[in-house]
Amino acid sequence: MKSKLAAFESFCAELYPHELDYLISIQQFQKDENLKILNLIHYNTRNPENRLPFDKSIDKRTYSYMKTWIQENLEKIDVDFFYAWLSETEKSIMNDSIQSDQEVELLRKMDEVSPTSYYFMKFFRVLQHYRDYLLVRNRPRNYAIVSSYLERFKVNYFNSQQLNNKMNEAAEKVIFKKIWVAEEFETWEKLFSDIYYNDSIDGYTRYRALVRLTILYYTNREFDKLRMVYQHLDIQFKRDVFYSKRILANYYANRAMMHSKLNELDEAEKYGFLSIRYRNSDYLFYLINLCDVLLRQGKNEKALEVMVASFPELKKSGNLYYRIGFVSFYVKTLVANNQCAKAIDYADGFLNAYKKEIFEFRWHLFFTSYIDALFHAEKYSKIISLVRRHKLIPKEKQMKETPQYLPIIQLYHRASEYMEGVINSEGLKQAFIQHINEIGQNRFRHKRVLEVLKTIESNLPDIVHDVIRENRIL
Repeated sequence: MKSKLAAFESFCAELYPHELDYLISIQQFQKDENLKILNLIHYNTRNPENRLPFDKSIDKRTYSYMKTWIQENLEKIDVDFFYAWLSETEKSIMNDSIQSDQEVELLRKMDEVSPTSYYFMKFFRVLQHYRDYLLVRNRPRNYAIVSSYLERFKVNYFNSQQLNNKMNEAAEKVIFKKIWVAEEFETWEKLFSDIYYNDSIDGYTRYRALVRLTILYYTNREFDKLRMVYQHLDIQFKRDVFYSKRILANYYANRAMMHSKLNELDEAEKYGFLSIRYRNSDYLFYLINLCDVLLRQGKNEKALEVMVASFPELKKSGNLYYRIGFVSFYVKTLVANNQCAKAIDYADGFLNAYKKEIFEFRWHLFFTSYIDALFHAEKYSKIISLVRRHKLIPKEKQMKETPQYLPIIQLYHRASEYMEGVINSEGLKQAFIQHINEIGQNRFRHKRVLEVLKTIESNLPDIVHDVIRENRIL
């Protein structure tokens, strides 16, 4: 039988812990029942597997009031909601169709929006359009009010504009340049850090800096530094600085990836499930990260259940980067659930349909998953043929001087050559040792290579055991 509070329970199930942290910090309830309900929602958001029931003896009108109160207070600080309103207002100005109530609201917002507000820069530009609108219509009173605001904060606006221009130039180098010298890393790190931690500038500029700092640290495998940044960001989310469900979902997904890289899998799982409570255009990306964590925890059936349930989202997505990522992890998940034949058929069919797109976007991720499935199925000759046909080893070697380099395909290829009698055991050992030495001292890359060697060890126990022991890579 459907609960009388089913709609309210569904509403609460989509709320995030940080939303409740903020709501508790601002509440001034006079009724004990209201605070009791809010505290229970707060508990349930943090314990989704052990939710406690709501008190049915409390009047349903109280629950209705609480739902409205939560929605209204989150809406007040939601930067995406504000941006939608601002964009609609700008459209009305540019179309010469702005209504008097819109003008009143725009003027009222001038008392609320400061240079530290998230969309201060966008608000400033809309006011510039509005001032021009007022000028040609000879409306001196409102013109003077708007001009005063623009004059008072023009230095703040131009400062944020310059910072964004600097970030744009730096971000191109961070994202597109694959090889950096240490001085470049330090320069970009300082630029992005200084902007993010500067609480005297607008939130949008600060958050852009955070995103770029995250990319910089991920690319360079500086996850301990990233942890420190996210600890600071976590506090900001309990206030009204960067709030929207979209931004929170992104934060949870990034934290899940960070904890995954640090091998803190319980935390990674927690944040991974939080990230997929809200379905946006990045949902598949967040889901892939979660499934990776579940597989590493040995929760293979759960990972497959989550992926299969998300196939409708896959069909709707036109993002090939995410689609290839999803398929790659689906193949891995099938292998983990002892469905190698199905994994190989699926990968083979996807390769035939999207070969060009795979090589354009995520060829290494796709082929490592595909080859892993083939290795588990002991199809060694097919691995050799696949690697040769698509020239995968030269492609992988091209990444050698980058922080992303992992010789996974070469490890599987060499092991397959040994199983097919192309090389002997000594040649295989030397190849393994060479590839281990190539990745340097980075512990995250060592961990990933060790995972591959553990897979190979199931078919070649003596050789891999000797290599791991002699090189002390455990």
